[in-house]
Amino acid sequence: MVARRPARTNVGTDGVGRVAVGIDPSRAALQIALLSPRGDERRERRVPLGPAAVDVLGEVLAGQQAVIAIEESHSTGQLFLLELLARKYDVREIQPFVSKRFRQALSDDHTDQKDARGLAQLANWKPDLPRIRFSEEQATCKRLSRLREQLVGDRTRYANRLHACLSETYGAVYKPLFSDLLANKALGFFAKYPTLNDALEAADEIKALLGEQAWSSLHQAGRWQEGLYLECLRAEARALIAHLQALKERVAELERQLEKLATQPAVAVLLTLPGVGLRTALSIVGDTGQPARFRNTHHYVAYCGLAPATHQSGVGGPSPKARQRYNRHLKRAFLLLAFSQIRWNDQARSYYERKRASGKSHWAALRCLGRQLCRIVFRMLVSNRPYRPADSLVTSPLT
Repeated sequence: MVARRPARTNVGTDGVGRVAVGIDPSRAALQIALLSPRGDERRERRVPLGPAAVDVLGEVLAGQQAVIAIEESHSTGQLFLLELLARKYDVREIQPFVSKRFRQALSDDHTDQKDARGLAQLANWKPDLPRIRFSEEQATCKRLSRLREQLVGDRTRYANRLHACLSETYGAVYKPLFSDLLANKALGFFAKYPTLNDALEAADEIKALLGEQAWSSLHQAGRWQEGLYLECLRAEARALIAHLQALKERVAELERQLEKLATQPAVAVLLTLPGVGLRTALSIVGDTGQPARFRNTHHYVAYCGLAPATHQSGVGGPSPKARQRYNRHLKRAFLLLAFSQIRWNDQARSYYERKRASGKSHWAALRCLGRQLCRIVFRMLVSNRPYRPADSLVTSPLT
């Protein structure tokens, strides 16, 4: 007779069993699943997302110790998480890739209830999930840096659409008129003269604004036949310019807010590292959270997606493999930092070239450099001290 394996017990530091809680957040509600320490009892609750949700969770737990697992903590419910952390709850983060695989192993169905159940079971089964720890200042850094990234992306998309529109309304002669389409002078000009026909109607003004040579090129290009389609392009160009002008104002206003965050202790520490700009520092601080939640430097580098995982199958030996469980915003920040280091830091450039000479591709060598910078940044954040020459790439062990 085969002995039955005892159920896994989730035990706290004081030896008392803890309830495993899985929370599946959405923009409107929280699906909560509770699992007893032995995994044999389950309760579920759905509550609206709001300040009262934390009180409801406390009522459901009824004073029991709990470990709470939440998927993708960086997307929804940051205020809810801040409330949980303020009340000293033990909150753990689960990557969506992990929770999806775990849920699929349990059931083919996909509902909020089953997602919450899977998170609770995973929290009960794996006690070393990474903790979620961040302050209100760090959450603000993350939110504002991502908002700026989104607004700049929107501005680029609208600028590309305006390029395409002006290529039709002006033909080949519009590009030499202004070196920067997003400059206020250029946007103001094309808002007033969105088509070649409009510009040709104001000869004296065009000569005063752009000069005789620009006017001559516009005059030689000729005139379009007026019609419904040209009127449509005229309206489209003016609408795109209005969007671009509004986005420029929002980005400028947001950058003024970001400047105020430069005095935050962790941000100020990172700004002492040569090559780190304010936006990169804000992104790293916001997505890192409390550095103490990482066990060691390797754990942090893996979280940033810069330490390869080990893959071994069959009789072959172990080989490196790209990670699927990592913070994509941090990986992007460190790769951008590595790229800037190559351009101005002689030691970083030499290290990159050695990696290329050893047979690595551009991106593989860049990841190696990013990994070393990630280690330096982590040591600076943990010790809360500015950059020192002893932390340079020359004295740090580069592998």
